[in-house]
Amino acid sequence: MKKFEFLFHTADLKIRVLGKNFLSLINNTLLALKSFLSPKLTKRKRKMKIKIEGTDSINLLIDFFSEVLAKTYINKIIFVKFKPKVFEEKKIEGELEGFEFKSLKKDIKAITYHQAKLEKNKNYFIFEFIVDI
Repeated sequence: MKKFEFLFHTADLKIRVLGKNFLSLINNTLLALKSFLSPKLTKRKRKMKIKIEGTDSINLLIDFFSEVLAKTYINKIIFVKFKPKVFEEKKIEGELEGFEFKSLKKDIKAITYHQAKLEKNKNYFIFEFIVDI
């Protein structure tokens, strides 16, 4: 099973992420963002705490990745793994792990709510969202 794919979208970028559970969906989304940004990483590992609450699962995911994106640019860290402490339908809290970077080949302006969707079939979750580039 593919972890993610980039889909055509008129002016922006649409990303489809697959995960066998909600946690793998989050971690695969982190990998998709890393892949798109194409960072020049250092070997210095970093960890940061994150806590997000939302009204539903989609808003929670969009808010979570918007916060990840902000932390990426502010701290110059590409996050590659999330370790949950609290993991509920409307609340995520835990620790992000990643590496400092020297530069990025591409930029993301924002993670958008536009056309965001989250589906679950019997085998996996599918999360689609659009990033403003």
